[in-house]
Amino acid sequence: MFSQLFVLSSRGDILVFRDYRGDVDKDTPDIFFKYIKKWKEENGAYPPPAINQDKTHFLYVRRNNLYFVGVTKFNVAPACALEVLGRVAQLCKDYCGVLNEESLRLNFILVYELLDEVLDFGYPQQTNTEILKSYVSNQPVGVVVGSDSSGTKRTLPSTAANKPIAVSLDSMKDQKYEIFVDLLERLTVLVASNGHTLRSHIDGSLVMRSFLGGNAEVHLGLNTDLVIGREERMVRGTGSVVLEDCSFHEKANLTDFDRDRNLSIGAQDGEFTVMKYRVAASDILNPIPFRIFTNIEDGQFPRSLRITVRIKCEMPVKSSGTNIVVRIPVPKTTISVSSEPLGAGSSTEYREPDKMYIWKLKKLEGGNEEQLVMKLNLSEVTKATKKEVNSVSMEFEIPMYICSGLQIRFLRIFEKGRPVSPYRWVRYITHSDSYVFRV
Repeated sequence: MFSQLFVLSSRGDILVFRDYRGDVDKDTPDIFFKYIKKWKEENGAYPPPAINQDKTHFLYVRRNNLYFVGVTKFNVAPACALEVLGRVAQLCKDYCGVLNEESLRLNFILVYELLDEVLDFGYPQQTNTEILKSYVSNQPVGVVVGSDSSGTKRTLPSTAANKPIAVSLDSMKDQKYEIFVDLLERLTVLVASNGHTLRSHIDGSLVMRSFLGGNAEVHLGLNTDLVIGREERMVRGTGSVVLEDCSFHEKANLTDFDRDRNLSIGAQDGEFTVMKYRVAASDILNPIPFRIFTNIEDGQFPRSLRITVRIKCEMPVKSSGTNIVVRIPVPKTTISVSSEPLGAGSSTEYREPDKMYIWKLKKLEGGNEEQLVMKLNLSEVTKATKKEVNSVSMEFEIPMYICSGLQIRFLRIFEKGRPVSPYRWVRYITHSDSYVFRV
């Protein structure tokens, strides 16, 4: 399948490189990164996951600003190749605890050992975290996170358990007996300039990260009024949590699911997805968490514009969004951009090559709003200049908030038929997937 597999940082540095066949050039990482960089400059987005350059196929997945790339001269199935790359990225996360540049540098020996077990002469052999524990002997090196070089605390993504998989009996003795259950939702929203929602849906997943030794059975219950498929809504009535469709892990026991919405599954060590689901726009119970209002007007001086962007958080007071990033495109004739002073926890950055102004907020609580006033100096102004500011996009993370209304009623752990009480962590997290407001 693969002639080479390598991992690049966001700067193009080679973190991991494995040549399985020797039938392609050694400079493929440089060729790939130059292509990515050129495509982003010309199109303002990342290229498709399958690339062909000089009769050489590059297939890649991007995880946490890292590129996992497979190279081949053969006509492989793209979906299969991308699935393997995704599994390699997930294995690195399972064994290193977190997936970032530092964790791969500190654990490069462990990562190379994983690649040797996963791929043989470029062909995938085994990608199951639990099975690979029997063959991997190197110990993971922990990564310290939580503050930067200046000592300033950072808000970390709440989706990471940040704990590597134990790979030996000695480490198993010291390992905490615990399980993390995350209900994750990715929200897609497109709003017209008049405030009408054109498109919205939720892609959700129920993810477990287990450190129970692989011998426990997890029982959990979802909303009793949960409806699978819209046709059941007529029976259940309004106010029900409606999923357009859903799928479960192949080992999930659904014997009692239709009756009382309870399910059980054997908790294999590592991270695995118990359930995936989708919620249509008409079935989203909670309103969209943020609204963006943009106003564009002529500036104080000739060839200048004044852009005002206001973000309103429409969640309950007890909820708040974190790690917020707002992207505002500016006209191609923009020479410089400045903004009025912002409050604590906010920062701005102008990326001139991309003609994009970035506004970052550490936190925005429910019921509050923030405003950014931008002043643009332009080389020329035409009738189409204001139209180039056509949409404002937003990225965010909201802990303990779910738009669909789905909930976990209980979480019980059994071992050999008897209840046990490990550390249990249940988290609800909403992320933006594509969150765009047209201007």
